[in-house]
Amino acid sequence: MSHVFGEKQTENIPRPPWFHARPVAVAAIGLLFGLLIGDGFSLSRAWIAALVLLVCVLAAHLTKKAMWTVFLVCMAVGFVRVALAAPASVPLGTGVVQGEICETPELREDGSYRIYLEDATLDGVSVSGRLRLFTRFSETPAYGQAVSVNADVVLSKEKYRLNDRYRGVFAVAFARGNAEVLWQSPPDGYGALLRLRETLGNRIAMLFPNAPGEAKGMILGDVSDIDDEMMNAFRDTGIAHLLSVSGLHVSLLAVAFSLLFRKNAWIRFLAVAVFCALYAAITAFSPPVVRSVIMLLVGLLAFPLRRRLDAVSALSASFVLILLDNPYALWNAGFQLSYVAVLSMILLAPIFQKPLMRLGSTAAGLLGASAAVVIGTLPTSCYFFEQAQLLSLVTNLFVIPISGVFLIPAFIGVLLSYVWLPLGNAVCWIARAALDVTLGVARFGGSVTIFAPPPGAVAYLLWLTAMVFASRLFLRSGKTRALVAFLIADVSALLWLLF
Repeated sequence: MSHVFGEKQTENIPRPPWFHARPVAVAAIGLLFGLLIGDGFSLSRAWIAALVLLVCVLAAHLTKKAMWTVFLVCMAVGFVRVALAAPASVPLGTGVVQGEICETPELREDGSYRIYLEDATLDGVSVSGRLRLFTRFSETPAYGQAVSVNADVVLSKEKYRLNDRYRGVFAVAFARGNAEVLWQSPPDGYGALLRLRETLGNRIAMLFPNAPGEAKGMILGDVSDIDDEMMNAFRDTGIAHLLSVSGLHVSLLAVAFSLLFRKNAWIRFLAVAVFCALYAAITAFSPPVVRSVIMLLVGLLAFPLRRRLDAVSALSASFVLILLDNPYALWNAGFQLSYVAVLSMILLAPIFQKPLMRLGSTAAGLLGASAAVVIGTLPTSCYFFEQAQLLSLVTNLFVIPISGVFLIPAFIGVLLSYVWLPLGNAVCWIARAALDVTLGVARFGGSVTIFAPPPGAVAYLLWLTAMVFASRLFLRSGKTRALVAFLIADVSALLWLLF
């Protein structure tokens, strides 16, 4: 009897879960699949698919499958959201294009300009979203000018279609002559931010005369003055991310600023939020900066709320917020690299740090994070660039600490230069030295590049899945985690190479 009774007790013991419940992460995965599958759906088809999923949601709710309920609801939202973001009408053909310049015009090597028009029309017919126009001018164009030109309007090439939609661009126009400026619109807030960014860029160039373009890139994300040779050097050494203001830059400045407000968590959070908003403003609300600010603030909110910081949930929350605002961000290279890099550090860095602790916690942390990012972003780099820079495993060990030595004094020095120029220039001396070291790494670092075909969607997602099963999120022994992750990664690599 006791034996039988013992068997019954064993049968009643619930099986341990594979993962701890993380509703926000499940919501992010559901939205991800909704956007991936729903892209290309008409609005009516998206609503039908969403209604079918909501029936499944009811079934999941009745069977008390909470995580499936969250997943399916967010997947249905993804279907509808990406359909709503699709262009309503895009007239094509040759005719008179008119519109207002809505970004700073970009001068190209052949003397023409790449400009973005809003409220654009083709022979009087409205064009959805923004129109990218390649044209020449008899005089230098400027933000806010209404222009007119005879041009050919075509859809974005398939290779750039989704990334263009992220920027709100649904068609491209090629002028058949010089564009004519019709009038200048009254000044507005966004134009003032662009002028402020240009003014700050000129001040940065004055304070960093030996490398003005690189300094502006690292502080403002403006790479327009960096020559192709230097850009290639940064790419070859795997440190091109320094020239695009992103999570690293925002985090370094925000952490330094937060040290002034240690006593009260709410005051610190609000102060950092205001600082991040101002920093985003001086970069004219560059999408990478806005994305990084949202990621940072979602994570910091845990402290005043007295919640345990769960990095995966914080990352997932920012992922959902950004994609609800602009679903086509999902297909942007910067967006994917940012999120996959951070996710890689969360999931894989602890695995690599543990055997390296004999080198010291700092060295182990840097090596572990660098290895995690290189391995985690491998399919992302190959997907967009068909190559991966393995040298970044070494170069980032040097440039990430040095970037803090550059960025914080440079930012403070630029601000102080408006109070007293000699003082700001003196503070920037430290930043100039750090910048020289960074440029030295870029020039003499060489290149260790793996060229590979872009992975398919299934292989890409399986690679990310392998990272999840390798991490401590998977509630099994270390050997089981390693075995499952290895098998999934093998399947991913096989699909990658064969298809």
